[in-house]
Amino acid sequence: MIKKLLNNWQAKLASLLIAIVFYINLQNSKILVREVNIKIDYPKLSGGLTIARGSDTTFPVKVEGIREYVNFYTPSLRAYVSGGELKPGENLVSVTRIGGVPAGLRVTRLKEKVKIIVESNVSRNLGIDVKFTGDPPKDYVKASHFISPAAVGVVGNTSQLDKVGRITLPQISLKDKTESFTVKYKLPDLPAGLHYRDNLKEATVRVNIIANSSTPGESIVLGIPVKCQTLDPNLEAEFSEQEISVKLQSKTPLRSIQIIKGLSATVVCSHKYDPKTKKILPDNKPVLAKVRLTKSPTLKSVDIQSFFPDRISILYRVLPDGVPEGEEGTEGETGTGSEESLPSPEEE
Repeated sequence: MIKKLLNNWQAKLASLLIAIVFYINLQNSKILVREVNIKIDYPKLSGGLTIARGSDTTFPVKVEGIREYVNFYTPSLRAYVSGGELKPGENLVSVTRIGGVPAGLRVTRLKEKVKIIVESNVSRNLGIDVKFTGDPPKDYVKASHFISPAAVGVVGNTSQLDKVGRITLPQISLKDKTESFTVKYKLPDLPAGLHYRDNLKEATVRVNIIANSSTPGESIVLGIPVKCQTLDPNLEAEFSEQEISVKLQSKTPLRSIQIIKGLSATVVCSHKYDPKTKKILPDNKPVLAKVRLTKSPTLKSVDIQSFFPDRISILYRVLPDGVPEGEEGTEGETGTGSEESLPSPEEE
């Protein structure tokens, strides 16, 4: 028996060694080593902070393990950083952990720190402007115009917001306009990193066109703008009616624009904003307010007979950042209208 085992033993030993080598190579072929970039999972930031462009988005690692494990689990690996270490500006922080690593897989970090740029987002109210081109035909004039909303909230980082002033709408032509009209415009696109609050997309412009002459006697004048008195600078007021109509009698011929500019329609906006509770006082429900109509001394020959409506509904809203950009913060009248000078009345 022993003789048979020892017979041709050199060939048998060589076969055994070859089998061992093949086995070792087979086992080694199942082990895979790869260097990959895995995704960085950014933490959720509070206080208006956001991760800005230019930050590292991937983290380099070496992955070792059985080939099937490496191929299957590598796409699920994630690098995590601590949000507590991040401050506005450029941050160099360490990866706190690698997530998604199963047993049998070895992950080695190939880098110590990652660069993360943090920006501070703020919300700011920007006023809306519109410009006019051309003139109405003879004997007609633009009395006033209203923009709704008068201001829009824009959200983004401070550096980008500082580059944006008031929002400007496309020009409106007054050529051949003999009647009042309304147009809607898509709000202009904002620079990268900025967006309109509440997903606002358009603004409405109401333009009042009136005849430029009035004969003595009884007449009705349309388009007297209603303005807000004593409005809390932290609030904005939305009227159910932005204009009133006035029935009057004039002893002398007056141009309609003189009447429009010489009459003032106001309502008292009495609601207040409580900064402690962050609520509108007494409540945020619509309220009915009485319209007060006054005339300037230049209209001494005009008798006001009636006006409509004499009461309007007011809905108050909180301005996230107080007074819109470019507006005064003191209490008083607010409204949008033309700023033409008031002509002197034409006496008979």
